[in-house]
Amino acid sequence: MADAKSSVAFARAAVNFEVHESDYLVLCQDKVTTFESMAYRFPQNSDFEEYLKKVVRVKCGYRQDDDQIISFPREDPKPWEDYKMEEDVGCLRKLWNLAIQVSKRQMERMAGEDGDLKAKVTLTTAQELEDKAVESGMPVPASDRDRPSLHTLTKVQGVFGPGGSFQHLPWETYVSMEHEGKLRRAGKIPKDKKEVILEDKKLSLTSASDEAELPETRKVDGILALQDVLELRARAYHMLDVAKHRTVTSYHEKIIGFLRATTADGMRGPTLNEARRADREIMDEVLKWVSKGKGSVMAGLAHYANNTDEPLWKLLSPQPEGMPDQGLEKHHPHDQEGAAAESGRKKRKVEEDPAPEEKDRGHCVCAIPPGFRKEEKAKRKAAVQAKKGSGKDKTPK
Repeated sequence: MADAKSSVAFARAAVNFEVHESDYLVLCQDKVTTFESMAYRFPQNSDFEEYLKKVVRVKCGYRQDDDQIISFPREDPKPWEDYKMEEDVGCLRKLWNLAIQVSKRQMERMAGEDGDLKAKVTLTTAQELEDKAVESGMPVPASDRDRPSLHTLTKVQGVFGPGGSFQHLPWETYVSMEHEGKLRRAGKIPKDKKEVILEDKKLSLTSASDEAELPETRKVDGILALQDVLELRARAYHMLDVAKHRTVTSYHEKIIGFLRATTADGMRGPTLNEARRADREIMDEVLKWVSKGKGSVMAGLAHYANNTDEPLWKLLSPQPEGMPDQGLEKHHPHDQEGAAAESGRKKRKVEEDPAPEEKDRGHCVCAIPPGFRKEEKAKRKAAVQAKKGSGKDKTPK
């Protein structure tokens, strides 16, 4: 499925449908450069037919050497009754029809219909997003190692796009294009799987691949690995207009600064788990307000980057040596008491309820060694005789 917002996909479709170059340039000059712009500029067939009659029929377009599009009146335009039946007009109608279908499909996916599938970011779209991001100030990526993967961009788009969940994504979500390519070449990328869905008393097939996770992601086990992940997050945010790369990087530098800060004797620095928890709680706080339509992610991250005295930053303050890791999940006391009580009940049940193979036993059926009974009888007899003998040796007072 083509991307409704991709100008490259729109141009490729125009070439495939053999749209006349002059007609295509007239559309471009009127800022009809994507499926989305065409579908919503001309929502009805009558609207597009009127545009063909009043604009495309009477104008020509060409592209100058400086890539600027120029249009001029067409000499002796044909009457509409003849022009509307020409082959070039048919090609434009095919392009409009595709634009309507692509835009409708894209909107359904954004709204969570069609089996709750979300719109995927394609390679073409990712390249366009990168080009626009570089033009607006994002550093040029040196290689695919610096580029967010399609999986990462799709996840971020699902969180911050129309109808997004506004949930914090864990660090492992941010995977480079290089790593995703390795997984694809190794055949480890999840394949499209068809699921049978029973809905409104009818069966339908839907693809489950949109919700699939990458089987292998880079483990964040050190500061260098964390820096790579945070750089991918900053680029993904900039490419999808969540926040500028510069602002997100400034926030990330605060986290790295806390991790690398020197501590006094008897104190320890923050752990990666504590950094993960601090980042998660800060992002949750920012996203809570953004989900209500108050402020933006960029404003929230800029606030925390410029105010390190905020209470949530205290999670990254030095701790006494021997202090437990504050980044580990804590269980509620009631949960612990309940777990202990449940464990006690299970233990008593095991003690009271014998094993299945012992339930039918009325007495012990253990094997007795040969001569065991004789030996025990002799021991008891010797003990009795020894007791009697000790009684005879006593002298009366």
